[in-house]
Amino acid sequence: MARRFSYYFNETANGLRRHGLMVFAAVSTVFISLFLFGGAYLITREVNLVVDFTTEKVEVAVYLQDTISQTDQTHLLGLIQQMPEVSSVRYESKQEAYQRFKRIFANQPALTENVSPSALPASFRVKLKDPSKFAVVYARLQGQPGVERIVDQSQLLKRVFAVSNILRAGALVAAIVVLLSAAGLIGNTVRMAVFSRRREIGIMRLVGATNWFIRIPFIIEALIQSMIGAGAAIITLIIFRRVFLNSIHNSIAFLPVIPASDLYVMIPILLAIGVVVAMLASFIAMRRFLET
Repeated sequence: MARRFSYYFNETANGLRRHGLMVFAAVSTVFISLFLFGGAYLITREVNLVVDFTTEKVEVAVYLQDTISQTDQTHLLGLIQQMPEVSSVRYESKQEAYQRFKRIFANQPALTENVSPSALPASFRVKLKDPSKFAVVYARLQGQPGVERIVDQSQLLKRVFAVSNILRAGALVAAIVVLLSAAGLIGNTVRMAVFSRRREIGIMRLVGATNWFIRIPFIIEALIQSMIGAGAAIITLIIFRRVFLNSIHNSIAFLPVIPASDLYVMIPILLAIGVVVAMLASFIAMRRFLET
């Protein structure tokens, strides 16, 4: 048994050393594909968290003119409260708007220091029972005395999320394409190793070596290439989450960041994809030389 393991180790090491450039190309391609795949997953989770977070807080902002009278303001509040589509409404003064502005941009003092409460409008913050009913509310309030403009935050969010969905889909498609390329490169590396040893393999078959005995060093070689690429992708994704996503959270404190547990869920998935790619590539590459 020890002799067999020694044979497998030596043959695998020799194969990796002989075709170093091809091995490097295969490892790099696996790394890129799995990084894109994992990155697409992280983007999906982050977008979903932001959607859930912002959907709960989405409001219709009815901005008021600075010159609005108390009578018009009271009339407008009563009109909003009577609407069956409205879940709740609250008044936000200029000072309150300024305090919220400072909380949101707490990490950008250059911005907050150049804005005063007088620059921000007072508003009614309206929460709807069904955000899709914005058009009904807009039609009733637009043109009312003292109304400056009406902003539906959900429409802005939809545009932002539409862009993120396109980026996510693009990363996933790119990951699949590069993953297929990785499988091809691993297969070519194994094929070259098998071809360079075709005479030795022929002799081994003549003396009774089974196909599995011959296959195992090449399978191990493919697995090593794939696992190195997968390991590099996992490490890079951990750094990506810690540096990039956390930096966004530090800049925009109210945005949630995916927990580390979500990334840990991806680790076995990426490793499993690497194993499947390596096994399929090696079996397809050896099929021509080791037909049963």
